[in-house]
Amino acid sequence: MIKINLTKELLKKSADYSEGKHYNRSIRGVAGTNIGAIGEFVLEEEMKGRGLDVIDNRTSDKATEYDFLVNGQKVEVKTKDRTVPPKPFYECSIPLYNHEHQQPDWFVFLSLHRQDNPYMGDVWYEDAYILGGCTYEYIQEVGITVMKGELDPSNGWLCNESCINIPISKLTEPHPLFNRLAYPRVT
Repeated sequence: MIKINLTKELLKKSADYSEGKHYNRSIRGVAGTNIGAIGEFVLEEEMKGRGLDVIDNRTSDKATEYDFLVNGQKVEVKTKDRTVPPKPFYECSIPLYNHEHQQPDWFVFLSLHRQDNPYMGDVWYEDAYILGGCTYEYIQEVGITVMKGELDPSNGWLCNESCINIPISKLTEPHPLFNRLAYPRVT
């Protein structure tokens, strides 16, 4: 996993991008739009910094299908926020409500380390973690489906949106993933 310190500039860019946008089915509600945007901007900067050819798809007519086109490969970013740094047994999730619609070549997962200040009602993010990725086919094969209202057997979480989960430890790690994204996908 790759740890990235979040800058004020990136957080502002994400907040500006998210302003006025709200995806009704987001697991985190209104906050989910900004959480997702932070993850997307972090990954975009990291990939471009590695010399990958990244085309932003988020404003196209196919924006709901994938976030980026990287050397001809469709990449969808999924981001969770957590109050602790991620551990290998933590899970990454893909909501089922758009799983048939979103069939990218790669899902790339990130976690944001959230700091809460309960006295001021404030939330901020210090770090992002690029956890790794997997293909659509791989998550179909090894992912665990948990339906809304069920307890996730791996962690006791009451699922509030049906999803497919995969532990971080089963993902392709970031460095090999970036190497794969450097070349067009062979099918």
